[in-house]
Amino acid sequence: MKPSCIHIYRSLALGIAWVSSSCLAQGHDGDIGLRVSTDAVLTTHTISSGGVGPQTRVFRSSFGDTGISGFTSNPGFEALPGTFTVGYRIGFDVGAPLLAWNGSGFGATDAGGPLAGERLKISFITLSITTDATAIPGFSLAVQSDGGWHRHLAFTLQPGTGSPAPDDGIYLLELVLWSTDPTVQPSEHVWLVMNNGRPLIEHEAAEAWVIANLLPTPCPADLQPSGQVDGQDLAFLLSGWGTSGSADIDDSGVVDGSDLTILLGAWGACP
Repeated sequence: MKPSCIHIYRSLALGIAWVSSSCLAQGHDGDIGLRVSTDAVLTTHTISSGGVGPQTRVFRSSFGDTGISGFTSNPGFEALPGTFTVGYRIGFDVGAPLLAWNGSGFGATDAGGPLAGERLKISFITLSITTDATAIPGFSLAVQSDGGWHRHLAFTLQPGTGSPAPDDGIYLLELVLWSTDPTVQPSEHVWLVMNNGRPLIEHEAAEAWVIANLLPTPCPADLQPSGQVDGQDLAFLLSGWGTSGSADIDDSGVVDGSDLTILLGAWGACP
C-alpha cells in the first residue's frame, strides 16, 4: 500500500512554501526531479507518481492553476532524501530575459524589449528577484535535513509598463540550477514553457519548438529528450505525421515513413 500524503501550504505575500512529509519517497507528480549524475553534474528529470523519471530539460507550467491569475507555484523542484549533502544549498540563476511565443519562435515580450513588456517575479517567502533584460543571479535555499530538496517557488507574471495586467501568451523562462557544494557541477540550461491563458495546442507547439531548437540533438530520433528512443518519441512522430514539424528527422520537409524508419532503427538507449 502506498503511504498517505500530508501536504501543507503556507502562502505569504512573497512566496509559497511547500511541505510534504510521506510523499517525498514517491515524488510529487509534475515537479522537476533533481539528481546528481555519476560525473557530479546536477541533472533535471520528470517526476511522476512512480518517482523520478527520465532526464529532460524542458518543462511546462500554467499560470492561474492555483486560482490566482498570473500566478503559479508549479512546477516545483524535488530531490529525494539522500540526494545532497546536508549543510549545502541549492539555487538557481536566470539564464536569459523572459521571452514570449510569437507563433513560430520566442522573442522579446514586446517591441520595446523585456523591460517594457512582461517580466517574471520569482520568490520564496522573503527572497525575491525579477527577470531583467539580461541574465541575472537568483537565490538559494538550504538542503533539507534528510538530504532532499523539495521547494515550490512563486512565479508571478508582471504586466508591461502602463498595462493593468500581463498579456495572455506563452512565456519562456531559462534557468541554471546549482549547488554550493563544490563537488557538484551546475546543471545545463533548463526551460520552463509557461502558459498564461492560451489554448493547449499553442502551449504544446511552443514546447515542441523549444525541444527542437534549443536542445542539442546528439540522438536525432530522441524527439522527446530522455536519453533513449522509445514509445514517447514514436507517439510524438505519429502526432506530426504528414506535417513539416519537429519530428521531421531527415529534414525532408515532411514527417513520413523515412522518419519512422530512422526512429525504429535507433530504438533503445542513445549512444
